[in-house]
Amino acid sequence: MSSEIMSTLVALAVTVMIIALIFAILNLARSFRTKRDVRKAYHKARSRFYFGIFMIAFAADQVLLFPTLVTYIIVLVLLFFGILNVSYGYRASKYFKGKIPIENKAWEEFEQKKHQ
Repeated sequence: MSSEIMSTLVALAVTVMIIALIFAILNLARSFRTKRDVRKAYHKARSRFYFGIFMIAFAADQVLLFPTLVTYIIVLVLLFFGILNVSYGYRASKYFKGKIPIENKAWEEFEQKKHQ
C-alpha cells in the first residue's frame, strides 16, 4: 500500500476512535447523572455500543501501523470484544428505548402521588 493511502486510513481510524470515545464517555456520564433506571440502562448500553466502535477502530489502526503476528493476535481479540460490545449495545439500547415511554408514565404518576 502506498504511504499516502496508509496515512489517510490511519487518520480516519484515529478520527473514528476519538469520536467514538467522546460519545462513549458522554453516554456514561449521562448514565451516572440520571436517577431513572431505564434511562440509566439505555445510556450504559449506548456507551457500550460506542466503546465497541472505539475498539474496532483501534484494532484497525494497530493493523495498519504494526503488521506483525503478535499484533494480529491482539487485533483478533479486540475485534471479537468490539463486535460483542457493538452487538450487545445496539440490542440493549433498542430494547430500553422502547421502555422509556413506560418509565415516563410511571414517573409522572409517582410525581403526582408524591405531591398530593
